[in-house]
Amino acid sequence: MRNFLSVAICVIVSLVLLAIATRYVSSVWIFGTIHNLQLHLSIASAAALLLALLLQRGLLTVGLLLAALALILHALWMARDMSQVAPSVDASQPTLRLMSFNILMTNSGNAEAIRDLILSSDADVVNIMEAEPLMPHLEAFSAVYPHRMGCGEMTDHCDLMILSKLPLTHRTVVSLSHIFEERMMVARVTFNGAPLHVAAIHTTKPYFDNFQFYELRNAAELLNGLNDPIILSGDFNASSLAPNMRWFLRATGLRKTPNEPATWPVRAGWAGVAIDHVFVRPPLIVSRLERLPDALGSNHYGLLAEIAFAPP
Repeated sequence: MRNFLSVAICVIVSLVLLAIATRYVSSVWIFGTIHNLQLHLSIASAAALLLALLLQRGLLTVGLLLAALALILHALWMARDMSQVAPSVDASQPTLRLMSFNILMTNSGNAEAIRDLILSSDADVVNIMEAEPLMPHLEAFSAVYPHRMGCGEMTDHCDLMILSKLPLTHRTVVSLSHIFEERMMVARVTFNGAPLHVAAIHTTKPYFDNFQFYELRNAAELLNGLNDPIILSGDFNASSLAPNMRWFLRATGLRKTPNEPATWPVRAGWAGVAIDHVFVRPPLIVSRLERLPDALGSNHYGLLAEIAFAPP
């Protein structure tokens, strides 16, 4: 029985590791979710292989364990790769405060609590995904956030929405694919006397054929046409470990924080996956990034970021 269990564990783990390893050959969409979970699955595989070694020692088990450890180390390296090189920011330096939150389209029961959270956040810009539950509260927002995109302002739907205390100019709303419409917005603001672009995005899930890659490619083309510094935030439905996301960061020159908080699924807490992101293009840096303490009925945690210009 011990031999059977050890062999069964090795067979299952070898298939998981092989699926993860496909990323080194080609980015196959059918394995997209597995690539996003490389760190989690590699740790789980290593733990299972340690159990297999306790049941029965063997060279195959040791070899698979070494492979799992190598995938863990590479995932940890990728988590730091393409991160911002952030010099210390003077506490007196002005920072733009940004909230990004996928509130869940069916979360109407918590709309008032989410409204109050936004109004009390002191955020300069708020990017909301699946914003339909907030439709009855647009007038309340307008008193604090007089500038808006989405939910009837330049859009036919109430899905993606930007609320801003700062005037929004050069506004653009695009559909990245025909799966979902109006899921990227870009506008220029002036902060501390300097122009920059704020952008919000919500991409499809990685297992929807190759649509996520097409959307990221279209988003990259739009962002690369902008000369000013950029802040991009939203629900990417993908971790920064995914091949599509790594390509996107390389193609756009956007950078992330070294340690991104897990945002999904809510039940997993700190052990979840960071699929909601705040990216910046230098000379902007994220001086602080934290997860909102309460998901307020959403299946995602929101993010709150403070962003500044890097010291010269």
